[in-house]
Amino acid sequence: MGEITLRDSLIVAAATAGAQMNQAWVHKREVIPAGWIDSAVDLVVHRIGHKNVLHVVGGVELKWWRHQDKSNASNRRRDLVRDFVRAAALYPQVEDFSFVALLSTEVSWATTTTTTGADASAMTLLTANGTSKWNLQSLRSSPAVKGAVRSLNGKVPVPNIFHSKLLSTLELHLASGRSAFARVWLITKPQKTHFFDANELHDFLQ
Repeated sequence: MGEITLRDSLIVAAATAGAQMNQAWVHKREVIPAGWIDSAVDLVVHRIGHKNVLHVVGGVELKWWRHQDKSNASNRRRDLVRDFVRAAALYPQVEDFSFVALLSTEVSWATTTTTTGADASAMTLLTANGTSKWNLQSLRSSPAVKGAVRSLNGKVPVPNIFHSKLLSTLELHLASGRSAFARVWLITKPQKTHFFDANELHDFLQ
């Protein structure tokens, strides 16, 4: 299954949720939020307000891990953290939710998240149940975090602090055991936090 198929599946899931809530949502794939010059958000949900004005209900960033090689595990970690930061940057623009969704094989998850290196602190936050508080300054020694921020520098506002909350895990079991699973996190940016300015980003990336 490719990421394009997964993005189409997101439309179905979001439309189903809207129908259950009796909400006439407008679903758009590949949307670039206001003020961004980075790649588009995988799915954005709108509602039609007064005078047919579209309001952003929420957005979803999607990742699909299926590779097992340890040589690229650091890149997978960086790219997922990047989606977390992007979702936190999106949060102030939405009315309800900013999600990160990951579909992963069991082996790819273990290969990618199990590390005793400099990314260990970030992976502890990623693999935790419940709510995790990400303070990027305290995580600047993590290559995944620094790499994510470097790739977003000048393209997307980067929050100094954000929270992630694991909302659900859906597992796929075969006779041999758990084969794959999907995880969904709610990403929020607390009101009292701020986006890094140019000087802070420069210092962070040194």
